[in-house]
Amino acid sequence: MTARKKKKIVFVCTGNTCRSPMAQLLLTKYLKDVKLKGFDVRSAGIAAKKGDTINPKSAQVLQENGIACESFSSTKLTNKTLVDAFAVVCMTERQREYLMDMRWNALKKAGMPLDDVENNVYSFAEITGYEILDPYGKDIDCYRYVYGLLSAGMARLSEKLRLTENAWETKPRAPKKAKKTDTKKAPKKTKTTPTQPKADGDNKQLSIF
Repeated sequence: MTARKKKKIVFVCTGNTCRSPMAQLLLTKYLKDVKLKGFDVRSAGIAAKKGDTINPKSAQVLQENGIACESFSSTKLTNKTLVDAFAVVCMTERQREYLMDMRWNALKKAGMPLDDVENNVYSFAEITGYEILDPYGKDIDCYRYVYGLLSAGMARLSEKLRLTENAWETKPRAPKKAKKTDTKKAPKKTKTTPTQPKADGDNKQLSIF
């Protein structure tokens, strides 16, 4: 039996150190909270340097909200990532236009039949109605604001990408076995002298690139 392949969801920003890492970790937490399985959530940057760590302010905001990020390492966006992804979600409309062209060229190079390929590149604004602008160089409150915008959009993102329908089906739990009934014979009733019955009481029963 072959292993089931997870669907890749990739968040993209410029350097993959501020916005997209927060989005990646937020969606990972969201999917865990709502018990949806079958997704591999990642992030990448259009101009990322491989191996960069997450921005300290992004890390602080994530930690303030109980999300660990110590092991995060930035990744540069590649053609293969665009071709393989189930969905690519970028932070701004300008990024979306750039990535749609990039993906189109990547698909042509891969020799894929373009007529049969659906668009899988989305902007955050397309999903939620607002863009996620770059907080780089701003104060910690700006990072908290960006975190709030990203967090507030996770449920709508899940709905737009139809993650419930595309998740792995979980096996239903086997019904509990019925308890064995006692087959012993009930003791014989003994005759008692009837007594006067008592009266019943009251029953109280949250750069464009």
